[in-house]
Amino acid sequence: MPRHSTRRVLQTFASTVSMVAILPVSVGAQSVQPDKGAQHVVIIKQMHFDPSQLTIQSGGTVEWKNEDIFSHTVTADDGSFDSGLIAPGGSWQMTVKRAGKIGYHCRPHPNMTATLIGQAAAGQQPVPSNAATLKWSPPTSPEEFHPILVNFTAALFPLALLSDIVGRIFRRQSLHNTAWWMVLYAAVITPFTAAAGWWWKLSAGSDLPAKLITVHQWLGTSASVLFIVLAAWRWRIHKRGTSPSLAYLTCALIAVLALIYQGSLGGKMLFEK
Repeated sequence: MPRHSTRRVLQTFASTVSMVAILPVSVGAQSVQPDKGAQHVVIIKQMHFDPSQLTIQSGGTVEWKNEDIFSHTVTADDGSFDSGLIAPGGSWQMTVKRAGKIGYHCRPHPNMTATLIGQAAAGQQPVPSNAATLKWSPPTSPEEFHPILVNFTAALFPLALLSDIVGRIFRRQSLHNTAWWMVLYAAVITPFTAAAGWWWKLSAGSDLPAKLITVHQWLGTSASVLFIVLAAWRWRIHKRGTSPSLAYLTCALIAVLALIYQGSLGGKMLFEK
């Protein structure tokens, strides 16, 4: 074979090998490039964000479509964005302007949470993912105040009843004294609980199930009055230094059952699908 033909064959083979070696790298580089202009969709349905975690390059657009029967919001945990109420059948769009992990939730239904992850563009520094989660801020909205006050009452009053029952069984006045103070604290805090509930109803009532919120609000208001009456009754027992009567314990048990039922209504409003 002539020398120049051999050289041509070797050059062709070397070029082919080089192209084959470079091709996977090029394809791989193209496959990892996120589409900056792509529009991503999050479906709001059955009290959930779907997908619950979405990764998008900074500069991309996200659209939230509400296919639920209730109005919802898309609210960043760090306050960086808030859609306002999205009515059933409505939607809201946002352009991701920075990189990093951002948690978000629905204001009327705080149990609805999801995460948006922005990928850094060339030369952009990502925001640390723990920047918002470690930042403390005092509660400012009714949906933040109300659960705190509800949990306070829900913990104290059943414990007061249990303390009175155990004190009556073992004849320990110290347990009755403890129960009296817990009933007093519950009676003092319950009006604030009811006020926070009414505040929440006025600010987000249209987003909550009408029948459930009506029963919930009036049951909570009645409970605040009942706890005050029981506290006055319990004060007379404490002043005499005697054990609570069966009549008082029965009324206290009814109040605890009503508290449990009210808590179940609140759970349905927030967690039921």
